[in-house]
Amino acid sequence: MQRIVFASGKGGTGKTTLTALTARLLSDGGAPIALADCDVEAANLPIALGAHAASREPFVGGLKAVIDPERCRGCGACTSACRFDALGPDEDYYRTRTYVVDPWACEGCGACTPTCPHDAITMERSQAGEVIAAESSIGPMVYGRLAPGEDLSGKLVTEVRRQADEVASERGIGRMWIDGPPGVGCPAIAAITGTDVVVGVTEPTISGEHDLMRLVTLARRFKIPVAVVLNKADLSADGAQRLRDRLTAEGLELIAEIPYDTAVARIPEQLARGEEFAYPVTPGMDAIRTVATWLSEHQEPAG
Repeated sequence: MQRIVFASGKGGTGKTTLTALTARLLSDGGAPIALADCDVEAANLPIALGAHAASREPFVGGLKAVIDPERCRGCGACTSACRFDALGPDEDYYRTRTYVVDPWACEGCGACTPTCPHDAITMERSQAGEVIAAESSIGPMVYGRLAPGEDLSGKLVTEVRRQADEVASERGIGRMWIDGPPGVGCPAIAAITGTDVVVGVTEPTISGEHDLMRLVTLARRFKIPVAVVLNKADLSADGAQRLRDRLTAEGLELIAEIPYDTAVARIPEQLARGEEFAYPVTPGMDAIRTVATWLSEHQEPAG
C-alpha cells in the first residue's frame, strides 16, 4: 500500500487543507483513498471533508487509582504515599468520612494501594480517548480523539494507523493519505513510521524553516524520504528564498510553491457543508494540482 504522510513540524502551515484537496483531486473519478487523521488532539480532517462517523471504540489509557467508598474509612493513610497530591477528603467528608481521587493528578503509580489498611483502593484502566471510523466522499477515514489531560497520544496515533490499514486492506484500497500531527514527538513518530514519503508542509518564516528541518531530521532517522511544499509562499520573498536555498543545500525536492489564495481556503468549507463546487482557476489551485500530480506520478506503492 502507498502511504503518504503530510507533516509540518509545527501547526498552522496548511497540511490538513493540502491533505484534503490532493486526496479529493486524485479520487475524483478514480479509486478511493483511505484517510487517517493522526492529529488526535485536534482532528480537523473529518471536518474539512464532512466525514460521518460510522463507529466509535474506546481507547484504554493508563491505570488510575479508584477508591471504594464502601470500604474507605477516611483514615488518610493513603495520602502519605501519594507524591502527586491526588488523594484527599471528599468535599462532604464530615458526612461521608471517605477519601476521593483526583483523576487529573493521579499518575497511576500504585503506591497508595498497599498503604490502605482497608483494601479500599484499586488500580483500574481509564478511558484516554476514542478511535472513530468514518465515511467521506473520498474514502474511509479513521481518526482519534484524545481526552483532555491524557498523555498517550503516540499510542492512540498507532491505533488510528492500525485501524486505517485494516479498513483499507478489507476494501482493497491501495492508497492512504495521513494527516500528521504537528511537532516531532511521539505522535509524529507514530504517524510517519512505515510510510513511503513525508510531504513536509512549511511556510516562508524562520520558525517554519526551523521546524521543517526538525521534521527532516526525524524522517531521516527512519530513512523516509522527504519532499517539501511551500505554502503561502508569497507572504515573504526573503523567507521564501531563504527556504529555497536551504532545501537546495539539504538536497530536498521542492514540489510546489502555493501562494496565499482565499479561493482555495474556501473549498474545505464547501466540502464540510457538502456543497457542490467548482475548483477555482487560480495560481493557488494550480500549485495544489502540481502537488497531486507529483504524488500520483512519483510514488509507487511499497507493498
